Amino acid sequence: MLRAFVLVSWLVATALLGSCQSGSWAEASVDDAPMPEVAASTGLLDSEIAGVSYLFRNGSEGKKGGPRNDDAAPTDRLLVYRGRVRVEVTTPEESARAFLEKVREWGGHLAQQTGSTFVVRVPAATFDEAYAWLCAQGRVLDEQREASDVTDEFVDLGIRIDNCRRARDRLLEVLQKATSVEDILKVEAELRRVTEELERMEGRKKLLADQVAMATLEGSFAPKSEPPPVRRKPRQSRYAWIRAAGPEGLLGGN
Repeated sequence: MLRAFVLVSWLVATALLGSCQSGSWAEASVDDAPMPEVAASTGLLDSEIAGVSYLFRNGSEGKKGGPRNDDAAPTDRLLVYRGRVRVEVTTPEESARAFLEKVREWGGHLAQQTGSTFVVRVPAATFDEAYAWLCAQGRVLDEQREASDVTDEFVDLGIRIDNCRRARDRLLEVLQKATSVEDILKVEAELRRVTEELERMEGRKKLLADQVAMATLEGSFAPKSEPPPVRRKPRQSRYAWIRAAGPEGLLGGN
């Protein structure tokens, strides 16, 4: 009976690890899981773990990915704004200088400059104002803007990060109780995998939060094209004999 309890406990802990990447565990199921123990028979666990992990990933409410906590979803959609405007102006240097001054007033900053093209980051609340300001500086040669909805990805990342943190905490507890070298190495390998996945997801979530808070806007200033020179007709002489001879005749060309 004791060996069976130990085996079942280890299977539940391994299924919890699989939820870090699939996001298939409901949070309540993680909290209710019994404290896992390291089983002595590691060979027997390999085939059983795969089956139990599959059931947990695909058996929750008949949906792949498991139940989702809709209460955690934000009421407002999370949008990433990006825009690009190429405008023709009289003095590109002065227009660029005025643009950067406005960016600082809006609470933004310069991210990149290539010639007369400036990529800036501005607060998302001022994106429409900054875009309209650029378009009003001269004749618009090209423009583009978009808003990407990242709400679902942001919420899913939050759920998966919580599951991974719980799995990491459980693995640390298991590691303290492991006695054999084989079990210690196996738990440490899983711990490294969970930690790497957790760091990757936390970095992605931080990046999304930054992109939502600060919009990206590219402003490019092109100089006005010089008008072609006006070709003036040559003035004709008032003397008929000069007009009849022509320039070549006067220069001795005949």
